[in-house]
Amino acid sequence: MNREHAPHLAQFDGHHIDSWHAATAPLRERYPVLNEVIRCDVCVVGAGFTGLSTALSLAEKGLSVTLLEGALVGFGASGRNGGHILHGFAASMAAFEKQLGARGARQCWDASLEGVSLIANRIHQHQIDCDLHWGLLTTVRNRRQQQWVQAQQRQLQAYGYHDAQWLEGPALRGHIDSPCFSAALYDSGCGHLHPLKYAQGLARAASQAGVKLFEHSPVTSIDEDKRGLQIGTPQGWVNADKMVLACNVDIGPLQAGLRRCIVPLRSHIIATAPLPAELASSLLPGGAAVCEGSPLPDYFRLTPDHRLLFGGHPGSACSSPQAMMTEYQARLARIFPQWKNRQIDYAWSGHVDVGPARLPQIGRQGQRIYHAQGFAGHGVALSGMAGQMLAETMAGDIGCFDVFNKLYAHPLPLPASLEDSLLRLSVLYHRLRDTLGC
Repeated sequence: MNREHAPHLAQFDGHHIDSWHAATAPLRERYPVLNEVIRCDVCVVGAGFTGLSTALSLAEKGLSVTLLEGALVGFGASGRNGGHILHGFAASMAAFEKQLGARGARQCWDASLEGVSLIANRIHQHQIDCDLHWGLLTTVRNRRQQQWVQAQQRQLQAYGYHDAQWLEGPALRGHIDSPCFSAALYDSGCGHLHPLKYAQGLARAASQAGVKLFEHSPVTSIDEDKRGLQIGTPQGWVNADKMVLACNVDIGPLQAGLRRCIVPLRSHIIATAPLPAELASSLLPGGAAVCEGSPLPDYFRLTPDHRLLFGGHPGSACSSPQAMMTEYQARLARIFPQWKNRQIDYAWSGHVDVGPARLPQIGRQGQRIYHAQGFAGHGVALSGMAGQMLAETMAGDIGCFDVFNKLYAHPLPLPASLEDSLLRLSVLYHRLRDTLGC
């Protein structure tokens, strides 16, 4: 018998963190605590985008599914992120070509586009009200960023993608009114949504499809023998043929080996007080989301109630929430000097899981335990794609799974105690290069 135990359980106060997302999401459905023994085909661990997508896709294929969440639906990154819908990957397609060849890389690219389409289809099919809006600007401040963004555009064109156009001058000002940017790549095939509303909508859809969903039910042990898997929680058990670990940075207690393949990069977000409607529409006339042209970008967008939602990675130690807010206020004021009222109503943070070379990690351990992690900021779309792919694989249609499973994710050779310091140095390095334009 193989046995995995969680040495500790994540602690939380029973509520979502104080964020604009939580404040504007509707009253959510309550899901029970697991306090019985359940038998199912597949047990999914983690009720974020990946777990919810996997569970929904499995149920749609007629499999019996139990979904275990240690906290609340969308409690982790899925309910805290900036909501940007991005095709592609954090890594360049050259990195995929190097490991998989041209055909394998093309399959991965096509799968990422399917992830974007899947979001639109599910929102329509399940009538999920999550403020979906299309359009993304990748902006340019200096020569280095211009080279980086133009390389991205060439990559898109090489893969036959032509929904992105280069903007300068008046065309640029028609999308963003800021003195900071000299050009941008506008992509009509990307967009943004309210992530917590979307997660809650996926949970409703999964429950209606027959998924048994349990909150406040953290997994404490995983046992495996010839009969299958026995997944323990504080008050119950799940007996399953297969399972999916969709925990991202919270995977550590369950699978130390998987946890060593990713590093948690902290991202902070602020939401301003509501702006006058006329001012808000003048800053971002088309309502597009914005990412700066950098490997570690600042990102921002307008909300339906005319706030600016601004996120990124601290360029300093940011030893306190107030220090983080002060830094982000200054960044936002440089981008939009028209923003006179510098009041911040919300500030929160979460983790982005980043793996070696920023490649996604979708795979299987043995014949029963599957996982998906390491989406490195592209998780809104990639999580849905991964969940559907895992469901198809467990239903007997391997599809692209074997291609993604070939991407090598080696454990990172550093102790957890050094992760934060090394990540901070990396962020400072990239921010300095962006500032100097070199």
